[in-house]
Amino acid sequence: MNLGTIFAGICAFFSSAFVGLWIKKKLLRKASFYEGYYDYLLFATDKIGYERMPIGELNANYFKRRTGEFVAFLKGEITSIPLKEGELTEVRSYLDSIGTTDAETQIGSLSAKCAEMKRFTETECVKYRKDASLYFKLSALIGLAALILLA
Repeated sequence: MNLGTIFAGICAFFSSAFVGLWIKKKLLRKASFYEGYYDYLLFATDKIGYERMPIGELNANYFKRRTGEFVAFLKGEITSIPLKEGELTEVRSYLDSIGTTDAETQIGSLSAKCAEMKRFTETECVKYRKDASLYFKLSALIGLAALILLA
């Protein structure tokens, strides 16, 4: 057993584990983003439906109470968003359309989008969270196997 091969095995293990952590973080951020998006849609539906709140005031009230990936996106503070460009374009275009029509049309649109996002978060976000854990464990196991093979 050579000290160099043991060191290489340890490096392979940690490298693999860090890749797993990176994948896990990306998937958890994506789930957090979509859950925040759903929360925002519920908030907007409530405030526009019952209080007829304008979009600027709605956003200001939303920012006061919440933090996270989606809030940072709304404020323009986040630069790397864990979504594909097509998904991001769809979210941006829908958010830009909020407040451009009359209240009744807007409430109907928001309610439909809320229902769609509820189904999405119940299926896909749960999948993202499970996959994140799985990818980390799999990466650590691959790194452990490399350590054993090299040592």
